[in-house]
Amino acid sequence: MSSQLLASTIINGVLNGGLYGLLGLAIVLVFRTTAVANFAQGELGMFAGFILLMGVLPLDLPLWLSWLITVAVSGVIGGAVYLIMLRPRPNAGHLNMTVRTLGFYTLIYAVSVYAWGALEPYRVPTVFGPETVPVLGFSISYDQLGTVGVTIIMAAAFLLFFRYTQLGLAMRAVAINPEVASLQGINVRRIALSVWLIAGAIGAIVGLLVAPISFLETSLMRPYILKAFTAAIMGGLYSFAGVLVGGVILGVAESFAAVAISIHMREPFVFMVLLLVLLLRPAGILGKVQRGRV
Repeated sequence: MSSQLLASTIINGVLNGGLYGLLGLAIVLVFRTTAVANFAQGELGMFAGFILLMGVLPLDLPLWLSWLITVAVSGVIGGAVYLIMLRPRPNAGHLNMTVRTLGFYTLIYAVSVYAWGALEPYRVPTVFGPETVPVLGFSISYDQLGTVGVTIIMAAAFLLFFRYTQLGLAMRAVAINPEVASLQGINVRRIALSVWLIAGAIGAIVGLLVAPISFLETSLMRPYILKAFTAAIMGGLYSFAGVLVGGVILGVAESFAAVAISIHMREPFVFMVLLLVLLLRPAGILGKVQRGRV
């Protein structure tokens, strides 16, 4: 493998891995705080692309403002999912609520197929521009550089938010023990709503980063949600830093598998890496063994 091909493989792996990790952050956030595995997380990103393309861009606003509006609307949709589908009957059990997210996944996919067609490609404009820059003998688009930059900024902001802000600390308290957090005066339901608002916004950001690189269509986020869950499991379902590390490892591993073995071996190789990690570190790369809540 030439140095040029090696560098290209690593950069592509880091690019995809960063997106897996960013989407995985939303999954870990929801799981840590509400113990619900949100299988609709990816579809929120896909739906955000259509909100931008069909609902916001026709308003002829600056593209960056259209992005912000789309992210805000998607956050509201994420909050609405919690209020309408999860908050009623909260004591039904975590498995019950996880199945509800599968129901919402099916609903939003069906609505999207009805409105915009199954596998019908749409071109989404990019805020970063179509230009490319030469790096180590090959070209990287501004889109790819912008995606990496946004991913790094979002990940850093996310980690700082949970370590230093009052809302972030309250979310951590609820994740550790919601009953004790409630006794300390924290409104657990309001925190859960905030978590779903943030998760919806993160899903939209990932969807809007992915859509300009490839065509927007109704199954756009399916590979990403699968890899995001894999990254979350690899990193430890309770670790924000772990899911980012898991995402990058996953992205680089599948990129090398596609180049060195076959593009058809990307998915099998990814799950081989997952099995190896779980054999060596059952709680994940940065995860800790979680004991039941008392």
